[in-house]
Amino acid sequence: MRAAPLAAAIGALAATAGDFGELWCANAGRLQLPAPPAGLIAIATLAGALGIPCYGLGYLARAHETESVAPRRAAAVAAFGIAFAAVGGTVHAATGLLISLQAGGIASGLDPLQGILASGPIVLTLWALGALLLVAAGASEASLPQPPLRRVANPLLLTLAFTAIGAALPLPWRDLVTPAALNLAHLAFFASLLGRPRG
Repeated sequence: MRAAPLAAAIGALAATAGDFGELWCANAGRLQLPAPPAGLIAIATLAGALGIPCYGLGYLARAHETESVAPRRAAAVAAFGIAFAAVGGTVHAATGLLISLQAGGIASGLDPLQGILASGPIVLTLWALGALLLVAAGASEASLPQPPLRRVANPLLLTLAFTAIGAALPLPWRDLVTPAALNLAHLAFFASLLGRPRG
């Protein structure tokens, strides 16, 4: 368990880089960015598809901190966190595949949110399921006994915070940071677990 938060943080760093890579590939034309390097979409897709499942280790580590004093709530954090990690990795992979198949079609006038809404029922359903699991995991984590200041380092609250920060930025940063808010939030969340005593 001691290495789990570090593994999860590294996974979140890879997933964040994967987000930026996918967003670059999908939005280069619309945001007037330089053309992405050949093969970037494959690398970016793999980075998130392999990195996000590592989040399960981070949620397990968070649950382990309080399992002796709040076993049911800790079990909920672990269960929802692992489920979110599995679905999240699938969402990232499916999104990358969609961008690759559309060969820049998402970039034709659609911002990232519009691109998700126009992505079809399978990808849209995966995104909705991932969002529900994030809410469940975040709410479960917030229910754990912890000092008040640590409650700020909650994956759901951090996602909302990074989303708000991204929304306040000018283009092209707004359409890069806001869609990556979830993985930026998990990077901050898992980093906050590093060095904590394990109970």
